[in-house]
Amino acid sequence: MERKNRYQKLFSRDFCLPSVEAWVRGESINPKKWTQNKQPFLPYLVTERYDDTVHFYYDPEGVAWVQNELITLARRNKDFIPTIEKEVGNKIRFLRPIYEKEQAIDLPTLKRFLKDLEAAYPWLEAMWWFFQMDDESKITGLDLINLSEVRKQTNTLCNSSDTVIRKSLINIYPQLGDVSSVLTTSEIISDHIPPKDMLEERYKQYFFTQGQLFLTTNKSTLETLLKITFKQETVEKVRQLTGMPAYRGIVRGFVRRVMGHKQINNVKDGEIVVSPMTIPDFTPALIKAAAIVTDEGGILSHAAIIAREFQTPTVVGTSIATKRLKDNDIVEVNATEGKVTLICHASIIANTLKKPCIIGTHFATDTFVDGDYVEVDADNGVITLLNRKGKTETFKKTIPWKVMFE
Repeated sequence: MERKNRYQKLFSRDFCLPSVEAWVRGESINPKKWTQNKQPFLPYLVTERYDDTVHFYYDPEGVAWVQNELITLARRNKDFIPTIEKEVGNKIRFLRPIYEKEQAIDLPTLKRFLKDLEAAYPWLEAMWWFFQMDDESKITGLDLINLSEVRKQTNTLCNSSDTVIRKSLINIYPQLGDVSSVLTTSEIISDHIPPKDMLEERYKQYFFTQGQLFLTTNKSTLETLLKITFKQETVEKVRQLTGMPAYRGIVRGFVRRVMGHKQINNVKDGEIVVSPMTIPDFTPALIKAAAIVTDEGGILSHAAIIAREFQTPTVVGTSIATKRLKDNDIVEVNATEGKVTLICHASIIANTLKKPCIIGTHFATDTFVDGDYVEVDADNGVITLLNRKGKTETFKKTIPWKVMFE
């Protein structure tokens, strides 16, 4: 089948591999458990781990097929939506008490948790799509009140389940540390644990789709192998990003990218946290942040909720913040207008080279000329003219330049 659309990234989450497997296999099962019709667009979902997080790419035609199939069945059969309600309730009966506590569990319980989580995903997907339709008119006239109540019970399922799995793996396999998060479900269930160096390579990069883990490949090779095309992500070198204000305020500071769990402890007080989309595990870093900026999310996202709770100026939904901004960039977050501005290139270079720098004087080029001898006090933002060009330059001869700036 000729693929008309390119796979688009809809989510980025630093989820452990068993969580990713449950998500991908659960949503890719064919036929889905709630319909007898087969999904014609496969692979429906492709994930890629790089830059310390996992990116989820969907086939737009596959998404459209799922949405249309759900609406068709719901309008044809009045028992369809109640069936989803019942199935979701049954599937999370064992899962919910565990993921809501977000505590580590033992190996036998973890094995069952992983199996039940994957079994629940086809029904969870069906429920979630009713509330994420690309066109809200599709659900006009459908009674979703009871389904909405069931959905509330799963609001934290994805993030909290991942926390449970991650904590459990670290407890069960302490010798592996963080790389225990890239153990596969089959390795955990079979107790066949690969060497740590193999897991370290997997931790850096992998693709997972169609129940297969691809380690030694790239996007181009995978496109040829699966006969698909990824939508190219172009990032313009703009100085200003726009998004949605989540909590108002204006802050300037240094950028700290938090792509995943690995960077949580790197955040310093007063830095600007830039992330694809925050999850509860990131809270220790977010508490320190002077401002938060995300690629994804809206006013109900985790980042927005945290912003309001801690009164932290926040801009969500910029799309490209993690692509455009780097650690130690200096930005102004105007969360009143929903703008994030990259400040003066000179200040960025000065910070990189550890050189004193004063910006925004407005009159420096009019005041000073070549040959003037000045003192730059970058601690207080003061520039002092010591000797005018053509006069005796006593200080220049007796005090080395580098001492002046120590």
